Amino acid sequence: MRGVAAGLAVCGFGAGSIFSPFTQNALIGKDYAKTGTVFLGIELTFVILGSCYFVVMGLCSIILRMPPPGYHVRGINIHTVKGAEMVYVKSSGMELTSSTDVKPTLPVLDHSAYFSMTLMESLQSYQYWMIYFMFLGAEITGLLIISKIQSIASNQFGRTANEAASINSGLGGMNLLGRLILPLISDLLGARKPLYCLSLAVQAICLGCLPSALANHSFGGTLACAFIIGFFYGGGFGMIPAFLADQFGAKNVGATHGVILTAWAIAAVCGGLIFTAVYNAQSHIYPNDVSMWYNLDFRWILAPVLFSFLLSLFIPANLRDRKLPRAPGETFRYRFINGRLIRFTGCKVHMLTAAEEEAEWQTYLAGLSNLPQSKPVEVVSSENGHSREYGHSSEYNHSREYGHSREYGHSSEYNHSSEYNHSREYGHSREYGHSSEYNHSSEYNHSRHSGNGVDPFSQNGFGKVQVY
Repeated sequence: MRGVAAGLAVCGFGAGSIFSPFTQNALIGKDYAKTGTVFLGIELTFVILGSCYFVVMGLCSIILRMPPPGYHVRGINIHTVKGAEMVYVKSSGMELTSSTDVKPTLPVLDHSAYFSMTLMESLQSYQYWMIYFMFLGAEITGLLIISKIQSIASNQFGRTANEAASINSGLGGMNLLGRLILPLISDLLGARKPLYCLSLAVQAICLGCLPSALANHSFGGTLACAFIIGFFYGGGFGMIPAFLADQFGAKNVGATHGVILTAWAIAAVCGGLIFTAVYNAQSHIYPNDVSMWYNLDFRWILAPVLFSFLLSLFIPANLRDRKLPRAPGETFRYRFINGRLIRFTGCKVHMLTAAEEEAEWQTYLAGLSNLPQSKPVEVVSSENGHSREYGHSSEYNHSREYGHSREYGHSSEYNHSSEYNHSREYGHSREYGHSSEYNHSSEYNHSRHSGNGVDPFSQNGFGKVQVY
């Protein structure tokens, strides 16, 4: 539930915009915009609000904690990229004897060093910069609408300052709602990219409708477009930390998220300056026609939004799109909306079946077992008290329940201890289970079949391989 966690973490942005219009108006002066009458003034308002924010953030920071070394949930640790959590590969053909009290065990192979990315690899990857510019286009409309909605309500529709503040507060509520709902949907779908594509498409439609709504003095149409844009603006902001964690691993999300927020800042600063300059120019050209003051602004914003939409369609969000070796003569690949991989080879286009893609992926994964980054196979039982996540990390391979050494099974005390039901005649090997005569103990839920070595497999000839 990375999306929900990220959405909750940033929903304070949206919640703040619900209350801030009223707080700012009360502190600065309710009639400051029209008459210039102040209560505390702009400068003192900044000092008061900044001090309050500092105290609240300082208190909240006290409860933050770093996870312990080797911490993982359901096989996912801070190095894991989406798509590398779990795959299935054919076993070497060794059989496992069945028994009513002995369950199949699962061999686990750790490829996290191969699939994980360093921070520099993440920042230098082309998919990161595709996400960067996609995010810029997904946020620029919402930023400018939120900053200008009160002026639009006052200048275009003659609303009072309190009514304009209420409209801004409602837009903040939609912003908050988007940060909670869209990340939740992305978790349920198991994908973020389709929602970004949807967000950009809907925002482009709303931008195309806004000039007409203003020209026709449609207050309801203008608010509907603004609220929809605010909803998707919040959703895009809420999903981006989870999207970055999926693509580059949770360990890099702090830095990659920090860098990508510069796109948000550029959209706010540069977009705001351009918006104001165009607005001033239009108000001088059409001094008596207020419906034209924002017309050109909403049209130029449409350009970066459409560019980001096209860019989002080609982001290789699926791990297989990035890692699967290219076929001979392959020039381009694209994953269609139905999840099927399309391969372009010269003038030929071939849509792989699910079976063809899986066969290629399995062949690719089978070759990874010979790489130096791959860690040794470790046996993990799915029942009788052993965690399915036990032993996946080299930093976390010591069990409190069984007192295993830091390197699983290499301790001489572990292999010779009578309390673990290892008899002297079978405990000769200092490496657990490597003796050809050694039978795994049923108390550890291992196979009773003699001579299995280190690769016991389930009855159907398949073992589960965990890939980080």
